[in-house]
Amino acid sequence: MKAEPAGAVATAEAIGREADTERLWAALSEGGVILEGRWGMGKTTLIRLALAATPAGWFGRRVALAELPTPLAAAAAIIDALWQDHPGPGPALEALVTPLLGAGGEVTADELGLGDGEHEDGWEAVLRDCVDAVMQAELGEAAPAVVLALDDFDRFCAQMMAKGFGPSLGVLVTTIAELLDSHAELRLLISCGASCDRLFERVYPRLPSAAFDSFARVRVESLSPESGARLATALLLGESIAARDRAATARRIAASLDGVPRWIHCAMAELARRHEPVTEADLEQLFTAAAASVTAEPWALGRELAPVLEDYWEPQRGLALAILDALCGAEDGAFEFRELRRRLAVQMTIDDDAIQRVVEVLLRDQIIENIGGRLRFYGDLLRRGWMQLRGL
Repeated sequence: MKAEPAGAVATAEAIGREADTERLWAALSEGGVILEGRWGMGKTTLIRLALAATPAGWFGRRVALAELPTPLAAAAAIIDALWQDHPGPGPALEALVTPLLGAGGEVTADELGLGDGEHEDGWEAVLRDCVDAVMQAELGEAAPAVVLALDDFDRFCAQMMAKGFGPSLGVLVTTIAELLDSHAELRLLISCGASCDRLFERVYPRLPSAAFDSFARVRVESLSPESGARLATALLLGESIAARDRAATARRIAASLDGVPRWIHCAMAELARRHEPVTEADLEQLFTAAAASVTAEPWALGRELAPVLEDYWEPQRGLALAILDALCGAEDGAFEFRELRRRLAVQMTIDDDAIQRVVEVLLRDQIIENIGGRLRFYGDLLRRGWMQLRGL
C-alpha cells in the first residue's frame, strides 16, 4: 500500500485504524513517539490519517525520509515541509527560507548546502533557526504545537550509514535532539520498520539515541479479522463476485493475507486486472503465487523477513533460523515453548534462556506471534514465504 506524502486518506485505507489514531494522538499529547511495525502494516497511512485530523492548536508535517539521498536533503525536506504548509509562517521564517528556495519554489539540498549568507556554522544552524522560527510563529491565540513525522527513519539511517554519511547523519539527529530540548511544544514522531532498539543499540551504535529514550512506543499490528474483512469487502465492491459470496470471499482474503493492509490492497489489484469472475481456485492460485518468490513485487516477502536475515547477530541469527524452520515443520504450524525447546534440543545444545531471548526478539519484530501460549508465524503468507526461502 503506497501512501501519498500529503492529503486526505481514502476511506478504504483508513478502515480498522480508527482506534490506532486515537492511541497515537494520546501518546503524542505526552511527548515523542516511535511508531513500530512490520513493513506493509500501514504505518504511513496511520501517520497521514493522524495528521489529517490534528487537535485544535496543533499542526503536523510528514517527511518521507526513505526517498531522500543524503542527510542534507533530509534537512532541506524538513525545512520545506514546515515552510510550505505552515498556516502563518511570519516574516522571520520567510526571511530564513527565501534564500534557500530553488527554481521550483522548494527548499533544496543544493541551496541549503550553500547557506543563506547569514549562517557560518553550516546547514544544521539554518535548520535549527528555521524550526525556532516555526515554533515562535503566531497561530491564532494558542501557542503552536507541532508534530514532525519522520517516516521510514530506520531505513533512512541504514541507507545513510551504508553510503558513508554517518557523520552528517549524526549531525542531523543531534540537531533534532537539541530542538526537542529547546521546544516543549515540538513533538517528534518517527516510524521504524521493525525495532528502533536494534537501530541504536547494535546496528548503528554511533547514532545519538538519548533523545529518544523517553519516547512512547506505539506498535502497529495486523488488522483484526473483522477489520481485515471490512477492508477486503470495501475493495471488492465492483468486482465480479456475487453479493452472497462477497462476505465469505473477503474473510478468506483477509485471513490468508494475515490482516496486512498492503497485502490486501495488492490482492485486490491483482484480481481487478483479471476482469472476470473470481473463483476459489483463483484465490488459492493468488496466495500461492504471492509466496512463490520472496523478492517479487508487489508482495516482496523478503522485506518482512529482513530483520532475521540481515540484522540479527550470531549466534542469535543461527538460533532464530532454527526456531523458524521448526515452526514450519509443526503439524499445525504452532508449538508451545516446551515443544519448541524439545525440537531444538535434537539439533543443538542450548539453554532455555537463550531460546526465550531470541523468541522475544522474533515476537518484537512481528515475525512470529504468541496465540494462547502457542508460537507460530505472524501469518500464513509469511510462513509460506519462509518455506520458499529456505527450501523447506
